[in-house]
Amino acid sequence: MNKNILKKEVDTFNKNKKELIKTKENKFVLIKETKIIGTYNSQKSAVVTGIKKFGNTPFLVKKISEKEEKPNFAFGLI
Repeated sequence: MNKNILKKEVDTFNKNKKELIKTKENKFVLIKETKIIGTYNSQKSAVVTGIKKFGNTPFLVKKISEKEEKPNFAFGLI
């Protein structure tokens, strides 16, 4: 598997992490490439939105938190 498949998404999260924590802590962010699509109250809502918008292509859903939580959800990797 390509290790860089979600590099843009992870870089986008890391670049915006401080601001996201200030304003949206404990929500879930949906990121496609370098764009933050939105924040959601549940992981399920973020995933469903991602699938509806992007189908079977890679996108990242990650909990906004000071503490790093793994695993996170990535869709379209297969």
